[in-house]
Amino acid sequence: MRPAWFFRALPIAAILVIGSCGSAVAQQIVKLRASFSPERLGTPTTISIAFRISSVPAGDSLPLTNVSVLLPDEMGLATSGLGLENCALSRLEAFGPSGCPANALMGRGTASAEIPIGGEDIVESAQVELFSSHVQNGRLALMVYVDAKSPVFAQLVFPATVVPASLPYGEGIDTEVPLVPTVPGGPNVAVTHFKMMIGTTTAGPDHFVYFRSAHRRRVPYHPRGLLLPPACPRGGFPFQALFTFEDGSTATARTTVPCPRHTRH
Repeated sequence: MRPAWFFRALPIAAILVIGSCGSAVAQQIVKLRASFSPERLGTPTTISIAFRISSVPAGDSLPLTNVSVLLPDEMGLATSGLGLENCALSRLEAFGPSGCPANALMGRGTASAEIPIGGEDIVESAQVELFSSHVQNGRLALMVYVDAKSPVFAQLVFPATVVPASLPYGEGIDTEVPLVPTVPGGPNVAVTHFKMMIGTTTAGPDHFVYFRSAHRRRVPYHPRGLLLPPACPRGGFPFQALFTFEDGSTATARTTVPCPRHTRH
């Protein structure tokens, strides 16, 4: 799991927005980051999205119940070539990622959370994978698989939906986050860091391939991925994330990925 400082490694501008929390005890503060790889207009790219949640006072982060991330216009999840096959919920729950077709995987990431144990906040790390699911109500449906190993051993599956968004955004990924108790009767787990790569990368732990039939053989290939539009909006590519917490409070964060060099419009 990458430590907290990995957010500083992303070469992009970010805006911090303080949540409108209803709790008088703690105020939730969120940071959003995003980047493209490669950064060439009009070519396929992989999106990296990351957020960090902290609190004032420190150590009082609230559990999430919903996250909605809005993507720039014309990115085209539905036409990305990702999620060519669908994964069944029953198979993902029973067998984990190995129960899903290779062509259902759309992205990988990591997450960490705070778990209060014995008067201390212990950091829980988890691997995250994003799979295509069956269309629901005419919308592209996704499933998020979370595999946590220590100190709490758990595998979670929860739904996400691709939803339309108003300009300057094109669509969003709306995710319902289940509440997970630390111990019976104890407080729920509070997510503090999250990073997801949507699309395939050329190397590293987030790399994956698809398969297709060619000359009666099953051969690997790289899906096209999301398409970076041929023209960059004035000011760059905007992202926005909306967070809802267990107590009903909310927070919003925004960031912009600058236009690639020598191609500003």
